[in-house]
Amino acid sequence: MRYSGIQPHYFPRLHYFARMMAADVFVLRDEVQFVRKHKYPDGKTGKSYQVHTPIKHSAGIHFLMTPILHNGKESISKTRVLYSNHWVESHLKSVEIFYRKSLNFKILFPEIQAILKNKYKTLAELNIATILWGLLRLGGLEKVSLEDLSIDYVLPKLKKQTAFRLKSLKKASESKILAKLQNATPNEKIVTLIKEAGANEDYCGGTGFTAYMDKDLFKKNGIKIVVQDWKCREYPQLFTKQRGFIPNLSIIDLLMNVPSKKALEIIKGE
Repeated sequence: MRYSGIQPHYFPRLHYFARMMAADVFVLRDEVQFVRKHKYPDGKTGKSYQVHTPIKHSAGIHFLMTPILHNGKESISKTRVLYSNHWVESHLKSVEIFYRKSLNFKILFPEIQAILKNKYKTLAELNIATILWGLLRLGGLEKVSLEDLSIDYVLPKLKKQTAFRLKSLKKASESKILAKLQNATPNEKIVTLIKEAGANEDYCGGTGFTAYMDKDLFKKNGIKIVVQDWKCREYPQLFTKQRGFIPNLSIIDLLMNVPSKKALEIIKGE
């Protein structure tokens, strides 16, 4: 059985969904510390995508950024969303301006609007709602309401569907075993989550594999490591005359531009 786990991102990029849907069980790592940036193995730093998502406009990539109230080393599950400014209106205006000529704008914009106007207490709650929205849309649900954006609603659908591999979705913050591990290393926590899920394979990203994975620990625990090797194939986008095709943008871009069945094929690499 294959496990994968990533921190909840804001309207995640396409490789996030590709990794999620190619695992049997996916764990939302909402218990880890919030970070705005990651340091990569080559020494460079880049966005963590916990509060950012890239969409496309005529000048190239535009990042939507969610403001947060963050106190030191709080986890994503405890990081609060800041609603005292007008970021929701700004995000919606950007999506409207950049995608109003897209194939599915009239169908999807009201759903995105409902998500963003629903004031979530924490960043984890907001991000998980955007992830579930993308997952349901890729799964072919014709209309997604706020009431549908819960793991309890999504789980039965995952177990019944046969279009992709994913069957189970969990939040790491709800793991009773993980909660007891006070001084565990990041690798020990991953191994714990894999064993708790009953899996024997970790489907991970290349950056994580290079930067911090303890291969000996995984081998000792009988866990096979499989590194994601996914390439974003080209699909119809707006502004291609000005900027050409830009791969691995937000799930918003893919779902706005192609039918859900085609979007799923792109995520699966078919």
